[in-house]
Amino acid sequence: MITSTIEIAAPPAKVRDILLNFSAYPEWHTEWLKEIKVQDSKKTPQTLSDGDKIQVNIENFKFVADVKENTENIFSWQGPPVFTIAGLHKFHIEPADDGASTVFTQTEDLKGLLAFIMSPSLLGKKMAAHFDIFHRDLKARAEQA
Repeated sequence: MITSTIEIAAPPAKVRDILLNFSAYPEWHTEWLKEIKVQDSKKTPQTLSDGDKIQVNIENFKFVADVKENTENIFSWQGPPVFTIAGLHKFHIEPADDGASTVFTQTEDLKGLLAFIMSPSLLGKKMAAHFDIFHRDLKARAEQA
C-alpha cells in the first residue's frame, strides 16, 4: 500500500468541499490528478455513492472508476485493472485539534499479480511523490485566508 499524510490547518468540512469540487482542480492543482468528472449528470460529487462512475485523468491516463465510498471521512474509488494491477484509491479526512484542523491521508491499495512492482521501494515511490504534491496543493488551497 502506498500512503501519504499531511496536516491541514482547516476544518475537515472545508477540506472535503475542496476535494469534491472537481471542476476547480485546475485552479489549485495542475500536476498529477488532472481531472475527475462525474459520469451521471444527475449526480454531484457530494451525492456520489457506491457503484457510481467517475472519469479520472491521472497524468493523461484516462479511465473510468467505480466510486466505493463517499462519506464525511472517506472518498474512494476502484480503478480498472492495468497490466493485472488494480488499485483502490482512498482520500481520508480526519478531524484534529477538536475539528480545527484536518489530517488528510491518501492511500492506494494495489492488488494483482504484478502489484509488488508498485511497492513504495520500487515504482510506488513516484506515486507517493505525486500524493505529496497533491497534498501540498490541497493544503495551500484550504489554508488560504
